[in-house]
Amino acid sequence: MTPDQFEPPETGAGRRRRRNRRILLALVVVLALGGTAWAVLPQWGGPEPCQGLDQTSGDGFALSRWTGTGGECVGWTVERDFPFGSPDPVAVSAIAKIVAENQAVRDQNTKPYIRVAVLMPMLARPGSAMTTEDIGTSLRGMYAAQMQANHSTALGDTTPLVQLVLANEGYDESAGPEVAGRLAALKDGDHPLVAAAGMGISDAHTRDTAARLGAEGIPSIGAAITADNMVDPWLFKVSPSNRDYVRALKAVLDNHSSTTALGGYLLYDRNADDYVRTLKAAFTETFDSEYSLSEHSSGFNGSKPPQGGTPLLFHDAVSDICTSNPDVLFYAGRGRDLPALIQALGERGRCQNPVRPLMLVTGTVGLAVNTGDLDAGTMGLLDATAADPGGWRAGGSGTPRAYAAFRTYFTTPQERGGLGFSEADLASGYAITHRDAVAAVVWAARRDANAKSDFNNHRAADTPAISELPTAADVRNALFSLKDNPVPGVSGELYFREQPPNDLWPYGRPVPVVPLGRLAGTWSIPGTYRTQ
Repeated sequence: MTPDQFEPPETGAGRRRRRNRRILLALVVVLALGGTAWAVLPQWGGPEPCQGLDQTSGDGFALSRWTGTGGECVGWTVERDFPFGSPDPVAVSAIAKIVAENQAVRDQNTKPYIRVAVLMPMLARPGSAMTTEDIGTSLRGMYAAQMQANHSTALGDTTPLVQLVLANEGYDESAGPEVAGRLAALKDGDHPLVAAAGMGISDAHTRDTAARLGAEGIPSIGAAITADNMVDPWLFKVSPSNRDYVRALKAVLDNHSSTTALGGYLLYDRNADDYVRTLKAAFTETFDSEYSLSEHSSGFNGSKPPQGGTPLLFHDAVSDICTSNPDVLFYAGRGRDLPALIQALGERGRCQNPVRPLMLVTGTVGLAVNTGDLDAGTMGLLDATAADPGGWRAGGSGTPRAYAAFRTYFTTPQERGGLGFSEADLASGYAITHRDAVAAVVWAARRDANAKSDFNNHRAADTPAISELPTAADVRNALFSLKDNPVPGVSGELYFREQPPNDLWPYGRPVPVVPLGRLAGTWSIPGTYRTQ
């Protein structure tokens, strides 16, 4: 061995220098790629198992910690009872019921079955996209759809059966695109995933998740999405759009203002939020010329992140409203912030001039306010919404045909053949719209299966038979229908058109305007507006 061939033993310092050179080289490669490689390295060391699990995937689940939400457990499960760390007994119970039904579908050997992803936040935290109550009632509504599909003829013939894939996209929905990619692995096989339902709220993450699902060839059906810019070629919606809410409100306001001149004011959430921005735009476009909203408006910072300032400071807005003294206050904000506004408006008694009775108008999927606060503040509220369980319970002329039977099934005790849930679970509308999102998928899947069965029954002798099991693409195509063949929603029958303009909003479904408070009771509601 020559002196040039001699290699001295590596010291600790040498090992550290070599490791640092490797790290530096990796960083140089990332920077050379314009940072794109960084996006595919969500955490050092790879995915970590969720608490209570010893692995990130197994028989019927793919779950791991997500660094973007502080280690929240995201991913999907089908036949393993895992509540994603939720402390809410309503959500935990609903998840257990769905998993038990999934297991029953797996264990039967008579009928084929498909899978539908329940893609949404599964637990709430400060700044969550959905509240604890909304998550729990939404899961109950989806479970109700599954049980109706598998054990009744409410959604047609019970073939194929349905499993629900529980998929958590994170409390703020930021893990949605990642989870959508994981769901793509379930699209093929003997029990294909044919769609995702739920999809959280009107948020940029929702749009990104729908786009990822669409890129994988999987349609999605939003249950509580209303922002007009929630548009993707594979994203269907069962709730009305914000423009539909405003059109329904206009019918009521026009009916009232025909005999009474009204002054208006627009209060809007100034934060970067698709829902409130498109609701503000719809209010301005529709009512500015009549109510001069561009000259009578102010903003506030809502409580949903991202926030551009301290949230829910209504003092300046109430002072401006005192000065303007309107008859109608157009509210373009989240429903979660409305109770705080109503309490602040109760201080209008301190205005220097006598205040007029004030009518708040807004559009939401679900709304919970204290009507006592409205009455005490000489206010009323007109809420254009996706569901009116209070009004429909009375069975008036605008009640959807399927609602009464669904309500009975939903609230009847289990020992008498129902699901045993409470009437209060229907109040927000989230259980109803989430039931309809799953129902739309099941209806389309069975429509496709029936068409394939008819083809097989009438094919020529030399024509090979085709599989009657729907695919994701088949379900997307089958969702398009006619007015005479609508999806049997309990919030109203609806259908989707394939020809442009094709933003995949529902046609023909009712948009109830719900009056709240004594003042609102004096306003006439001229029939039920329907999306068109």
